[in-house]
Amino acid sequence: MSALEQARAHYEAGEFGKARAAALEALAGAPDDVELLSVAGRAGVETGADDAVEQLGRVTQLQPDSADAWHDLGEGLLADGRDGEAADAFRKALELDPDDEVALTHLGHAEFAAGSEGGVAHLEQAAERGGGMSTAAISLVEMYRAMGQHEDALAAAQKVLDAEPSDVVAALDVAELSLETGRLDEALAAFERIREMEDLPEHEVYALHGMIQVELRRDNADRARELAKEAAQVDGYGRTAGVLAHFEPPEDGEPPSREDVDAALTESMKEHRRLHAEDRRLLAEDLIG
Repeated sequence: MSALEQARAHYEAGEFGKARAAALEALAGAPDDVELLSVAGRAGVETGADDAVEQLGRVTQLQPDSADAWHDLGEGLLADGRDGEAADAFRKALELDPDDEVALTHLGHAEFAAGSEGGVAHLEQAAERGGGMSTAAISLVEMYRAMGQHEDALAAAQKVLDAEPSDVVAALDVAELSLETGRLDEALAAFERIREMEDLPEHEVYALHGMIQVELRRDNADRARELAKEAAQVDGYGRTAGVLAHFEPPEDGEPPSREDVDAALTESMKEHRRLHAEDRRLLAEDLIG
């Protein structure tokens, strides 16, 4: 097995330190070997090596017409926090390969991070190409949300959910954004749907907490109390105790305030999102291999 084959094998196995070491050893005798530079640079990005961008940049000097080389450089610059330079590299990659949807997605991220308004437009283009469950489509929801454009974020989230109706994170996006935009009927329906989607009774608590929040927004305390009782019955970790105590105060001590309940329910939704976001990430890794 050649040094290059060995370095590539380590890289494909996720052994980035070994891949980088093998490539660097071989580069000592062939400093301008573009394939070795590429492996060393990409592995260096994964391990946070200081000279990774330099190696990837050298590849673009040796192969200026390689879209892959500019794409790799863009990823290295993006990982290094050099967003403006990363955007320039991705633009070059797209000039050479206009069909590179991943580069278009990364360009959107880089421009948004660099404060450019073009980031949204590029992500919209990438989402249109990639469909509802593409990285661009998912990122677009969060980008709109970060910009405070909740109506646009909701529309984007609905497209993701339409493309993959079993995705709980997408359903959460629709539920939460419906709540944020005052669409309480839609929010309640979305949380009820999430409740049906959950396989574990313990996870049902999160959906019930979302439904409680909707009813509190409606000032429907009686229904919120009923839902809190339901949640308490399947809540093995006591996360609903404070919420229920707001409606059924203890004999001694002060009951939690409405602000305390809102904070607890908001944290519950965040925990629900973290739980399923991790599942989505692991699934994506399995699909990519």
